[in-house]
Amino acid sequence: MLIKIQNKHLKDAAEFLQNTISAKGKENLHRMRVVKSFNEKYESIAEEEITLLKEYANTDINGELIKNESGGIEISDPYGFNKQHRELFDEYYILDDKNLESASQTVERLVNDFDKELSGKEAELHFILVESFVSNDQ
Repeated sequence: MLIKIQNKHLKDAAEFLQNTISAKGKENLHRMRVVKSFNEKYESIAEEEITLLKEYANTDINGELIKNESGGIEISDPYGFNKQHRELFDEYYILDDKNLESASQTVERLVNDFDKELSGKEAELHFILVESFVSNDQ
């Protein structure tokens, strides 16, 4: 069992698993292992995002990022940055850790058995998670 999810969904999926799906005991431990893995990968992606930003942003003589009038970072090549940023967040994170095999199976069951009514963003995240579980033989 592996979990294949786009980088752009990692943070929200982790929050959904942690805050929307309830579990106790061993199921909770398994759920939190997957949440931890998602959060660690998201932190790594956030660091890569900063690296991209530094490559495309204007800096002052001290190497500090220059802010524009609206408080955002002044980007020297917005098209290039947006393209690279989009590609980074559209990549897939594949959780294929043998040590998390049973945790992944538990989380798959928790997600598939979730029976509370959802709407909006939560409904979309539930769908994304349901679709993210892939058998190892595919």
